[in-house]
Amino acid sequence: MSRCYNCMKEYQGRGNICPWCGYDQTSGPKELYYLSPGVVLANRYTVGVQINTGGFGIIYKAWDNTLDKMVAIKEYFPGGIANRIPGKKEVLVYSPKNMKEYQRGKEKFLNEARTVAKFNNHPNILDVYDFFEDNNTAYMIMDFLDGMSYKDYIRKKGGTDDVETAVNVTLCVLDALKVVHKAGILHRDINPSNIFICRTGEVKLIDFGASRIENTDMTRILTPHYAPPEQYTTKGKEGAYTDLYALGATLYTALTGVKPEESTDRQTEDHLKAPREIRPEIPEYVSNAVMRAMAVNPQLRYQNADQFKNALLNKGTVRDVEHELKHRKTVRIAGVLLIVLALAGAAGGGLWLTMNRLREVYLAEASIQVWVPALHGQTEEEARAMFHEMAQEYEEKYPQVQLEITSFEASEYPEVLKEAAEDGELPDVFDSTCLTEDELDGAASLTELEELLNREEYYLLEDYGEDFPDLKRVPLSIQLPVLYASSLNGQEAPEFFASCKELEKDGESNFSMNPEDTELYENMTGEDCFAVYEETAKRLGADPLKDGYELFIGGQTSFYLSDTSDYQRLAMDIPGQYQTILPDEDILMGKYDHFWSAGAGGTKNEQAAAQRLVYYLLSERAQDLFCVQNAGGIPLNRRMCQEYANVNSQDFSKITGWMEEITVE
Repeated sequence: MSRCYNCMKEYQGRGNICPWCGYDQTSGPKELYYLSPGVVLANRYTVGVQINTGGFGIIYKAWDNTLDKMVAIKEYFPGGIANRIPGKKEVLVYSPKNMKEYQRGKEKFLNEARTVAKFNNHPNILDVYDFFEDNNTAYMIMDFLDGMSYKDYIRKKGGTDDVETAVNVTLCVLDALKVVHKAGILHRDINPSNIFICRTGEVKLIDFGASRIENTDMTRILTPHYAPPEQYTTKGKEGAYTDLYALGATLYTALTGVKPEESTDRQTEDHLKAPREIRPEIPEYVSNAVMRAMAVNPQLRYQNADQFKNALLNKGTVRDVEHELKHRKTVRIAGVLLIVLALAGAAGGGLWLTMNRLREVYLAEASIQVWVPALHGQTEEEARAMFHEMAQEYEEKYPQVQLEITSFEASEYPEVLKEAAEDGELPDVFDSTCLTEDELDGAASLTELEELLNREEYYLLEDYGEDFPDLKRVPLSIQLPVLYASSLNGQEAPEFFASCKELEKDGESNFSMNPEDTELYENMTGEDCFAVYEETAKRLGADPLKDGYELFIGGQTSFYLSDTSDYQRLAMDIPGQYQTILPDEDILMGKYDHFWSAGAGGTKNEQAAAQRLVYYLLSERAQDLFCVQNAGGIPLNRRMCQEYANVNSQDFSKITGWMEEITVE
């Protein structure tokens, strides 16, 4: 049997002409610097014909010999500074002076792969399930998409799209952006060329080459007519609204057939016509939604994907920019009147708020110390920025309270915190996960949190005072046990996990383990799984306390006993090369994670501000940022737990049902 390098179908015999598509197998690459059809990469992917070429990469059809399916391979190949000897695989850099630029571009290429791999299995984002370096370059393995870019689609329809289709395409991209933005990532180059319309009707957001983590700096990359003003200056603050402007401009082009004028020109004098002025059949609410998304002032744009989506679905009043400005002025005046009326009502005995909510209104001026350990893969700066985001509502509501946030590397934090506890110098607010009960003597009882907490909004906190009688700390999340099984080692995995005895190969255990889960698995299975793993580690010459994760991703063990904390990490390190297996529901247990506490050593004002901040860490925004976007565990907040299930639906769609029944150690 032979496989055609063009259509990737198999055919009988070894003839050179494919009977399915007529491709000549001996025709060679279209350009001398392309990889030759038939080349095998990573002992797995057979390269086919080239299907697209850009300034920084070449895309080929390919066949995945492990999964037996057609894929697309993107090769890093900056044509201006690199070349290839015909018939060879290795990429050569023209000159040593170009090497730094080449390496920087390659790392950016790999970062794109890591970014997109976070969102595998989202219906509106292109799947990237492998990436690697070879031949002095890098490769990204993607789903093969059959269709065309939205730019080509619009052109084939005569230069404009019908309103219903254009809105539906935009809604699909908004669903993708909602997940991307929740992960703290901006796409930064949305335009009709980076939206793909599949023959099946699916809409995919592609090309994350310009993406970056929110609140970090990098070279500005943009597409004229679609980029908002903040992308044209190094001092411009970018956010979700940056992508929404570009998507609004894309919808504008699709509806009108006209590229919008440059946003920087609009800053001086704005002549942009509303879509409805160009095409009167466009509904007013759609036209208004587009103009709001494209407001020159970022504060007047939609601030998140859901707001733009609701406007396109005509939910609520959809105002254009001019009417939104008038509305906000009216709301500010009404807000002042409402405060006056509320105070008058309270004085007369007509209390509009419960006593707990009234207590929440006031805090005296204070300055509090906050200690934050970095999560896995975070820098100290990223950890500090994340906490500021988590505390944004708190800081906006209580500007009189100053937060002095100090972040630490995850490895150094326990030692620093334990030393502070021993010296009686705990900070005002801190992650106390690593401390024992005795070491929490210097922590305050979270009495205010217990009073303010609406238990109906949370899983597992209904009996908070009984489960944590000293009230010295509160968990932000839980972790569930997960068995990760390699899909490359050829060992059959159990449907559910119930015993480590199921993980043997040729009479020997074949799993590694996260040592932090020793007690969890022992309580759940009644077996000393860690002792069994120690024997495996000894056999492999590894340290059981340090090397469990590396043994699994390196292919030395077929299974890895851990929990949900490693879920996103594995998706980044070995995307598409493992499956998740959950314990049998009859024995399923969980463990609390990421405890936070308030110190008892501050002034009365400082302690009040500290306890209020801990309470705000359980808010929907904080739970979303910490748990859903930054893989801090499964949120205890019910709505954010459902969001976690939605984002990770392939493996954890049933998680909210488990939360009602689960036993936590």
